[in-house]
Amino acid sequence: MVIRLLHERPDLLDGGAVIAAQQPSPDNFVLPGLPVVPKPVLLFHGTKDRIVPYGGGQMAAWARFIFKAGGTTLSAMDTAAHFAARNGITAAPVTVELPRRAGQPDTTSVSRTDYRQDAHAPVTLYTVHGGGHTIPGAKPSPRLMGRTGADVHTTEAIAEFFAFDR
Repeated sequence: MVIRLLHERPDLLDGGAVIAAQQPSPDNFVLPGLPVVPKPVLLFHGTKDRIVPYGGGQMAAWARFIFKAGGTTLSAMDTAAHFAARNGITAAPVTVELPRRAGQPDTTSVSRTDYRQDAHAPVTLYTVHGGGHTIPGAKPSPRLMGRTGADVHTTEAIAEFFAFDR
């Protein structure tokens, strides 16, 4: 829904945080040709997401049936690049591996890819390597959804990205 609002009603948002969702591919875009309004975008996605594949394409058949949704999507990396291009960023992205949080299981790891350029709205993608269709943080999601990355806490990352006061 946030991706759709960023395209169709950017006047309603100052930016967007998107968890486990991706940009529809051009053949699946509902309203092509809308005016571009640059906005900061923060993305989180697990590489082992069984509902919305990190690599893009179609949702699994069972997920399309249950959620009554379909169509193809860009990969998580291409989604981040899409928003960076919309924001006019031409600089190459920078990717860093996040440090492990003490006391957390080592079943996932997290990298952060930043698209930054002066005078342009930023785009950041947190990739949870080994993570599922979950919200990264201290509390694991139900096992059915896949592993939860604990090396980044979504609420903290959102607050930092959008510079909210704590």
